[in-house]
Amino acid sequence: MLNKPPKTICARVDFAGRPTVYDHIPAFYPRLPHVGRLDWATEGLLLFTDDGRLAQGLLNPTYKGSADATAIAPIEKVYRVKVRDRLDPEDPRIARLTRPLSYPGGIVTRPATARFIDLRTRATWLEVTITEGRHHQVRHLCARSGFPVLKLRRIRLGPLELGDLKMRWCRPLTEPEVAALYSVALPEDPRPPLVPIPPRPLS
Repeated sequence: MLNKPPKTICARVDFAGRPTVYDHIPAFYPRLPHVGRLDWATEGLLLFTDDGRLAQGLLNPTYKGSADATAIAPIEKVYRVKVRDRLDPEDPRIARLTRPLSYPGGIVTRPATARFIDLRTRATWLEVTITEGRHHQVRHLCARSGFPVLKLRRIRLGPLELGDLKMRWCRPLTEPEVAALYSVALPEDPRPPLVPIPPRPLS
């Protein structure tokens, strides 16, 4: 996983010449597909894998492999949002972030959850949790509540946490992390063996 910096695009190549997330992947790492996208300005946890079934299970709420998708809890995506102005923890606009959004084509999102985190001199940190990945969903929720977004960072995807991984750094997943992802995305499917990323060459 990578701690994606802002002002990078989730693509292998950008024909407009913008920086991509692959600019921050060490050359000795395999060029794995990224799982979903974070937009140009959003930072934080971005997962890479060549396990297409796992990626599908994490991205598609209706796909759970051999399991009954209706019996499996949706996978949470947790974001920290820095919004302009100092808010009271009981500000009703925070609660409004939880209401479903409507998208073209009659699509209505599941309710989100939201909570106050901390105050800054001229800003407030909030936490928003969604279980889908609609286009700019968290930004649309904030816009509806009248919150100008100063920073948006994904800190968790299901059981996988960004933790203290530095900005622009990436690292291989551990065996327990892969097992945890399978347990929420494909709980009844066999897990292929983890192929470790080789250590950094000495020269």
